[in-house]
This record gives sequence, structure tokens and C-alpha cells, in this order.
Amino acid sequence: MYFKTKINNMANLDYINRLSHIALLLHEMANKNLDQLAGKCQEKHEMQDYYLGILRRQAMVCHDLHLILKNRPQENLTTPYVLLRSLLDDFIHLIYLDLHDNPTEEITKINAKSHKEHFESLAFLTNSQHQENNGESMNYLTPEGLGEIKTIFKSKPENEKYFTNIDEFEFKRFIQFRQVAEKINGTETCNIARDRAYYLWKDFSSFVHYANWCLEYELTEDIIKLQVIEESLQYVFNSILIAFKYFKHTLGMKTIINTYLIKEIKFGVIITKQEQQ
Repeated sequence: MYFKTKINNMANLDYINRLSHIALLLHEMANKNLDQLAGKCQEKHEMQDYYLGILRRQAMVCHDLHLILKNRPQENLTTPYVLLRSLLDDFIHLIYLDLHDNPTEEITKINAKSHKEHFESLAFLTNSQHQENNGESMNYLTPEGLGEIKTIFKSKPENEKYFTNIDEFEFKRFIQFRQVAEKINGTETCNIARDRAYYLWKDFSSFVHYANWCLEYELTEDIIKLQVIEESLQYVFNSILIAFKYFKHTLGMKTIINTYLIKEIKFGVIITKQEQQ
């Protein structure tokens, strides 16, 4: 029994190192596409910057995954799962935007939500220190200081698009993540990927918001723990392709694809819209 377990552990270590290599190939593929954009995205543009940021994130996080997975014990996969949750979040948002009739406005709403949450956090800190410390702490904003930051933000013309009511400091709203997934309706392959990616995102969320199930899952000797990482990396592969579509359309650039990932790793290209076939 001990010998058998040892053999399985060695086989799993080989699989983990294979996953590390796949993450490296994805990092390189994202970087090669980013290199094509050098010097071509000088002016600030919200939609351009969104996809540029997504591509950069795939490159950085995949490099981190490559290093983290290398020789990783199979009972210690929390960090890869937490990172992959972020990349699955990107994948589902990218499909949603790719299928939407007005992705520009949706990206504005995504950014408006981010600004709203930032100011809500500042307000929480400000109100808390005012109540607990009578506003005397040097490490927190005063209500007047927060008001000044809000005034500066809404006075900038480029920020007007984020508001439904700028005088009341009311931001545009973006739908909840579950609704993002539910609104995706593309090809059969796309919808299957949507369901699987959302399922994995939910599972990996348990490693962000800790529950006892996480430890039990990590300690089980089940190959599926590694298979879900490989499946998630396939969605990252498609995130790179979908994100680069913007630059194909606006700059006429050709996506650089690592064919080894298709021919040897058997990653598939997810067609989101029927008319693309």
C-alpha cells in the first residue's frame, strides 16, 4: 500500500510540473501578444485599456502559477486555486462582453462599480475612525478630506461617464457576477464553458472565503484536483484570444497562438458566436 501511494504521488508530481509548464506557455503567449502592442496604445482609451490590462494580468498571473506549481505538493493547492479564481472571473466577463451589443458601456459600468466600491471603503474608514477616535487619528481621512477627494474626482471630465447623478455622487451600476454568467448565451461550446467556468469559480471561492471543506478537499488523493487546474488553464488560453480580439479589430493585428497548446495539450478554441463559424 505504501509503495502504491508513493508511485501515485510521483505521478501526480509529474502532472503538477506539466501544469507548471502549461502556465509558462500561457505566460509567454500573452507576452508575445502584448509585445505586438508596444508603442501602439499611447493614448488613454477606456475599452483599449481594459483589454490591455486583462492581457497583462493573464501574463503576470500565469507566470506566478508557473513558479507556484513547480514541484508543488498535491496537498497544497490553495494558492493556485485562489489565483485561478481571478482568471476565471476574467474569462466569464470576457465572454459576456464579447457577446454584448454595447461592450463599451458595460466596461464603463464595470469601472464605475470599482470606483463606487473604492469610495464606499473610504467612507467606511472615515466614519469608523470618527466614531471610535473622535476624528483624531492621523491615519484616517476626515469627513472634510473625503469630501475634497470626491469633489476632485467628479470635477474631472473623463469621470462624468461613471455617474447616473454626479451631483449626488451616484454611480452607474453593473450587474452581479452570477447575473453576468446567466446572461451569457452563445454557441453550445461557449455555454458549456460558461457553466464549467462558473462552477469552478464557485468552488475556488471557498479557498478565498475559507471553509473546512477546503482542507478536506486538499488532503484527498484525487486526480481531479489537478484536472480542474488544467481545465481552468484552458479557459485562460481562451481569455487571451478573446481579449486580443479588440486589437485585431482596431489595429488589424494577428493573434499569436502557441500551437503546441492546441496540438499537444489539446486546448480548444471556444467560438462564442454562431456567425463566427
